[in-house]
Order: sequence, then structure tokens, then C-alpha cells
Amino acid sequence: MSEPLVRVRGLTKRFGPTTVLDGIDLDVARGSVAVVLGPSGSGKSTLLRTVNHLEKPDAGFVEVDGEIIGYRRDGHQLRELSGRAVTRQRSRIGMVFQQFNLFPHKTALENILEGQLAAGVRRRAAETRGRELLDRVGLADRERSYPRQMSGGQQQRVAIARALAVEPDLMLFDEPTSALDPEMVG
Repeated sequence: MSEPLVRVRGLTKRFGPTTVLDGIDLDVARGSVAVVLGPSGSGKSTLLRTVNHLEKPDAGFVEVDGEIIGYRRDGHQLRELSGRAVTRQRSRIGMVFQQFNLFPHKTALENILEGQLAAGVRRRAAETRGRELLDRVGLADRERSYPRQMSGGQQQRVAIARALAVEPDLMLFDEPTSALDPEMVG
């Protein structure tokens, strides 16, 4: 059996006196889909945010493709990585946030280009990929629209296209269909 793409061991996260994640162990196989269900406030978003080190765990660790996220091994200890090294790790992990986090001063296409250009993709290739993804999510006609000119569902689809544009090894979705119409969920 092959190693899991995502491996979580003993993951604990506290906010003050409140323990949100308590010793979580989880394996997610490459090519599979895993869903975390639970009521509001149960730690689903916190779990996702620890996978890409937007939240630092208080205990335990997360590995993606055999690499510990946010840390390096030093004997039997983990040492925190530099911000640049964590950014490099995050570049392989796509995430669609609950609030979408689109740049309000950029069009739909420009929002999709950002990550690609930062990763060194040539502008023309990034634009081609961005347009393909906008078409794929049903927004080919909204390429020049700003977030304020789009519905919540349209913004969410732009956020999905933006995350897919960099062709990550792992995709994280935090309530990915919350703003979508039922026919778009499929």
C-alpha cells in the first residue's frame, strides 16, 4: 500500500483555554476525496488551516506527500521553517476559503492569474489557463468583472478556479458549495 498524500498525527490546536483539535490522526490517500462533517464551531476550518500551516499546531504534525508542513526534522525534534520555506510548501496546496478572499481591486481573470504569475508562469500561458478555468466553472463571460459585480456563488467559482490554476498536489475546500446554486454543486 502506498503512503498517504496527507498524514496527520496527534494534531492538537488550542485557542486560549479552548481545545479545538485534540489529538487528531488522519490519513488521506492520493487521488481520494475526504470529507470532514460536523456542526459549526467543531474545528473543521481549523483542521484545514493547520494542513497548510495557516494555523500552527500546538502539538502533532501534518505531512503532505511525505514532507512535514511548517517544520523540518532535527533529530527527534521539529524546528520551524522560515516563512519563505512555508510559502514554498503552501504553493503545492490549493485552498478555497469560506470567504473566498478575492482581491476586490482585480477582475475575475486577474484574481486567477496572481498565483500563476507568482509561480513563474508566463503571462500569456496564465491567461489561457485562467480563461479555460473560468469557462470550466461557467464564468467565461465574467472575465472582466470585479468581485463586487458578482454574486456570492460566482465569487466562489472564481476562488475555485484560482486554486485550481496553480495545479496543486492537494486541494482543500472550506465549505466549498455554501454559496453555489444546487445545479452548480455538481
